Amino acid sequence: MSPIISVSLNENLKKFINKLVNKNQYENKSKLIRDALLRLMSTEEISASLDGSSDLIPLTKNIIGNMIIVAPNDYNIQKKLNRIESEYKDQIISKNQNFVNPHFITFMVFDGSLHDFQNLVVEINSIEEIKNFRYLIIN
Repeated sequence: MSPIISVSLNENLKKFINKLVNKNQYENKSKLIRDALLRLMSTEEISASLDGSSDLIPLTKNIIGNMIIVAPNDYNIQKKLNRIESEYKDQIISKNQNFVNPHFITFMVFDGSLHDFQNLVVEINSIEEIKNFRYLIIN
């Protein structure tokens, strides 16, 4: 039997976790959190920090990241996404959009602080109509 660890989460994180579980992307909350931790451990920087040879990535470090967003081709969804993108216009260095009825697919490249990237990801995840959203920190 695995040990139980209690964690405090703010309301936005709780809603996000419930959204993922309700969309049947995960069987339950525990599996979602385990998967998230395993993905975090799989990055080279984080894995190295567990054995003491490196520190965690500072939130102020500049990173390059990319995002893929798939959502229904709807004006209101585009409007929400454009509002978020305008907040990060100096960090979004490339954006390509393709329309494949009835969806649109957006590819973005981000260059900025890890903290801003995390905030951008949280804001995009808050758009309920988005069908699929993936991101990757390249460096």
